[in-house]
Amino acid sequence: MAATSSRQAKTDTPTKELGYSISQGVNWSDYIASRPVYPTSFFERIYSYHAQKPGAAWSIAHDVGAGCGIVSSTLASRFDNVVVSDPNDGYAALARKLLVEEALLPESRFRFLQETAEDSSLESGTVDLITACECIHWTTPDASIKEFSRELKAGGTLAITYYTRPLIDGHERAGKAWLALWVAFSQISKGGLYDKAYYIANNGLDTLEFPEEEWESVKRVYINAHGTLEAFAVNDLIGGSKVKDGEEIIWVEDDEDWCHMHGIEWFKAFLATWMPSTPVSALQAYWDELELALDGKEVRTRTPLAMVFATKRA
Repeated sequence: MAATSSRQAKTDTPTKELGYSISQGVNWSDYIASRPVYPTSFFERIYSYHAQKPGAAWSIAHDVGAGCGIVSSTLASRFDNVVVSDPNDGYAALARKLLVEEALLPESRFRFLQETAEDSSLESGTVDLITACECIHWTTPDASIKEFSRELKAGGTLAITYYTRPLIDGHERAGKAWLALWVAFSQISKGGLYDKAYYIANNGLDTLEFPEEEWESVKRVYINAHGTLEAFAVNDLIGGSKVKDGEEIIWVEDDEDWCHMHGIEWFKAFLATWMPSTPVSALQAYWDELELALDGKEVRTRTPLAMVFATKRA
């Protein structure tokens, strides 16, 4: 685990997850405890892309789909002001509680909004950096990217990121059992919003398109995918690639910041943070096989991560 991270204080406050399902809720304490912690290198990649541009400004960042403010907290260390937005009931209030009341960051540095990625109240051409982390697949990407272009200043940075479920390295039986479990889970989380999310995310965000009249310097970074976008695929719902000639493609392998040792209880806790919430009993045979494969031991996991950067054209 990196020395510096964006982990926030835990909360026992459940909130209604309107963006995913009106009948489901996210327990942010479990989410924070079981999801990967964004390491320092994650933010360094964002800041490095932004800083390389002449006249790069560090005034306003907008964290879209911010949830409880996990990414927002670290953005506040580099930007004068951070807009924290999420469409779901209660999330902006929860983010304010964690960032201002518990982390004791100055409230004057933040603006908390309940609104969608596709329709922001921010004024046009006012934002220096937009982050959309682990959320773009729950939106309508073409509309969201169009809106991001409207918000950003000329030369401003867009960073869209997505990590998928981790892979198990060095243990064939456990790796096969874990992947089989996810295929079974995807049969539970299917239809409508879920299918759309899979189509967007299953190929490492290659479905995202950046019109050349609005964007330049598009850069796609694939981390821990071992040279194949199949690393991101949970099932066979895969959208078409929108990658254009001239976009920069980078593969980063064996990034230890996204590799960890985990046992059976962590695997169960991690899956429990995915929507829809699924009891262990619903996948009991798959969990039994994974537990037998692990035999009480921990295994090395490797999380594939896609980071897509783009610059608002002047």
